[in-house]
Amino acid sequence: RVSPLCLSYTLDNDVLTTEQRQFYEDNGYLLIKKLVSDKDIERFRKEFVRICNKEVNPPGVLIMRDEIRRPNFIRSEKTVNKAHDFQEDEEVF
Repeated sequence: RVSPLCLSYTLDNDVLTTEQRQFYEDNGYLLIKKLVSDKDIERFRKEFVRICNKEVNPPGVLIMRDEIRRPNFIRSEKTVNKAHDFQEDEEVF
């Protein structure tokens, strides 16, 4: 089956609409709202905060922060830029 649009980055099947495929082709990303439930997002957020606050320390996790050198600097999840290698944390992964 040949796609009439000649889209390179997605498969011609019934998973994505033609509009979604074209958006991905044009922009390089696709946002699918409500793909993950609010309940799950809240669970993931709570575990992320626990990791950022060092309440848990999954093996290999790397937290990168914007740290400002001043006495009243408060470390929190709001200062985290990136979290790498979190695959050992079952809740987040």
